[in-house]
Amino acid sequence: MNKPTISFPGAIQWLLSRVAIIYVIVFIFCLTCVDLKMLDKRIKIRHLNDAIPDFSTLINFSNAPHAQQAVDWKPYQIYFGLILRYMPDDLVTRQFLAYVDFNAGQGQKAIDLYKGAEVLNGQELFWSDYNLGVIYHQQANWPMAAQYLFKAISSNPQLMVILMQNSTVYRQISLNPYFKYSLKDEYNEALSRVHILLLSSLQHMKLYDKMIAIANLGISNQDLHYKDAYYYYAGIAFFEAGQVDKAFALFQKSLSLEKDNPEVYFYMANIYQKAGQANQARELMKIAYALYQKNDPRFPYDKQEELRFF
Repeated sequence: MNKPTISFPGAIQWLLSRVAIIYVIVFIFCLTCVDLKMLDKRIKIRHLNDAIPDFSTLINFSNAPHAQQAVDWKPYQIYFGLILRYMPDDLVTRQFLAYVDFNAGQGQKAIDLYKGAEVLNGQELFWSDYNLGVIYHQQANWPMAAQYLFKAISSNPQLMVILMQNSTVYRQISLNPYFKYSLKDEYNEALSRVHILLLSSLQHMKLYDKMIAIANLGISNQDLHYKDAYYYYAGIAFFEAGQVDKAFALFQKSLSLEKDNPEVYFYMANIYQKAGQANQARELMKIAYALYQKNDPRFPYDKQEELRFF
């Protein structure tokens, strides 16, 4: 009897089938031994670590946004964008990316990002509302500016502080040696400016009653700066409402706190002119024009504000 024979192609097919089975067994064994979620997390962390930029330039720019600084925004866009790809609900990173995109010339993208990071659990977040208010104020869109600036004033500062302090990105930036800021101090400074921008927006909208209410809020809050500005805007509101005696007293109070604002002298000169006191009006107008010529960057109050990320 002849022994059965196995052809060479059949032997190869038999061998491959056995190898395939072994690979399947090994693959199943690996799946049971390897934590795929942990592996994915490690890969993401490695990608993020490789993309971390030097935050020094970003911090220096935020200190002096009007200075002529050449900033390469791409590394920051890549890093913050990568974080949002992995963690799309990270509101602090959204705010950082919005700040970067705006200064990179992508204004609408910045607006969209801020609008996607202005509310947490039904509560308004200060920095997003603040920056949206600044953007719309720069665009002379007074109703939209006022809307977001009102929200910023009514937001919960403690929520903002907690959110920032718990943010990995914020901690990375704050550890940079160029970062020398206090969240509380920066918040008080920004909130002081919010009142000014809101008063300016309301003035353009001719909502003088609301101007008086906001000015009183700013004056009564001991943590806020720029009291001279609040008295100045309250004076404008009463002046436009025809109550020149109250306006004049408020302008005098503003001058007692800050003597170099040319607009105060201009309004007071107008009051004297309407009262028929031409000599006093002329002297105050001279002072106003002399101060205008100095181009003091502090004035007008509402022209100096820029976006902030902390």
